[in-house]
Amino acid sequence: MTIRTKSFISDLSKRLRLVRKEHQYTRREMALRLGISPANYYKNETAVSMPRTDTLYRLHTDFDISLDWLLFGSQPMHNKEKQPVLAAEVKTTGLENILPDARELLDAMEQDHVLRHEVLLYFYKYKQSRETKTPAPEFQEAL
Repeated sequence: MTIRTKSFISDLSKRLRLVRKEHQYTRREMALRLGISPANYYKNETAVSMPRTDTLYRLHTDFDISLDWLLFGSQPMHNKEKQPVLAAEVKTTGLENILPDARELLDAMEQDHVLRHEVLLYFYKYKQSRETKTPAPEFQEAL
């Protein structure tokens, strides 16, 4: 291999690692998502070998990675048609840490639109009272 080819594969492997870290995947998880063996992915990411065409295609279609960026380092990393949802963004929503009773309430509200309406109505009244510093409204029990 010439120095130029080694540099090309090394740069590509660095960008491949960036994609994996952006999505917060382990090497094994990334390999599974790309449909290749963990050993082959490791070789791709450590510049031992270059990713196959089908792997490049999956990176482009499944991860919305620009092949110009991946292969040549030209910007932007992602195609403009769609923006990626990063694993970090999904985790920051806090939905994975909801208390069981709150999860039960959310599930019930999803099934019963009247309940959803009543809870949201009370919530907005409560929120408004907090903003205006007036006493919170009394919760009325359903008859």
